[in-house]
Amino acid sequence: MKLKNRVFFGAIIHDLQKIEKIAQNDVALILTDGAIVGDLPPSVDNEKIFRVDKDEYIEELKKYPETVHKYNSYILLDLVHLGLHSPFEPVYSPSGDKTLQKGIQSKEMTKEDILRVQDFFVQDAIRAKKAGFDGIEIHAGHLTLCSSFLSKKFNRRNDDYGGSEEKRARFLVEIAKKIREAIGNDMLIFAKIDGVDEEFGFTESGFLTAGKLLEEAGVDLIEVSGANPIKNGDIYFYNDTKKLAEKLNIPVTCIGGIKTYEHADYVLKNSKIEYVGLSRTLLKEPDLIKKWPRNK
Repeated sequence: MKLKNRVFFGAIIHDLQKIEKIAQNDVALILTDGAIVGDLPPSVDNEKIFRVDKDEYIEELKKYPETVHKYNSYILLDLVHLGLHSPFEPVYSPSGDKTLQKGIQSKEMTKEDILRVQDFFVQDAIRAKKAGFDGIEIHAGHLTLCSSFLSKKFNRRNDDYGGSEEKRARFLVEIAKKIREAIGNDMLIFAKIDGVDEEFGFTESGFLTAGKLLEEAGVDLIEVSGANPIKNGDIYFYNDTKKLAEKLNIPVTCIGGIKTYEHADYVLKNSKIEYVGLSRTLLKEPDLIKKWPRNK
């Protein structure tokens, strides 16, 4: 895959008209908003929820790569299980905590639950391939289900999926491996993980361990984000992203707070980070990249 620059559009929308506007303004790669993984009740409002959980949605999904590819850009489908953010019962979590917004009691996942949810991710990735996407991103940030498994605070298990850094990463790593086996090597697999945040149980050692295990599992790129945005100055997660980039052989993306050419230039010139991600910045100013200096 030959990208026309090092700028990604982060996973924030699935409005096709807005995505097309981003694609036609020189953004190299676009990540859709998170498509919800898991059992969804019949009452779900399809206008508000981005769905990929049934084959009947594949035809509609095809419009995304067909549109973006017209502008020599690429597009990945972001897949997310909401976990403790979910408004739909039953809510799954590693250790049975209450949901973050409504205080609903969640269900501590059994091994059967884990395997079932992992298969949801795999089946949705297969649908993304059938729809023509260039890859998928596993959303494991922001205290979603995969994210909470990585957290010492929210994952208090003492089985194969908790109790050590490697075991807390196992749920996510197995998803990555199973997706790679299902879709082959002709699609990209990205993973979004949280940087260091002791308040939510994300330690530096755990963060770096998860990144290394994902690389070994066949993930092509890691995007660093976080549940707590503004904490490292203008560029929110730069320090953590820089540390991870030094440890891995696969590319790493820095996203959050990058608003100017100078921000992006600083990130790429002062670290081993290979790509920068912009979200709200490009929503407000879709042609921003065309205004930046060229060939530098």
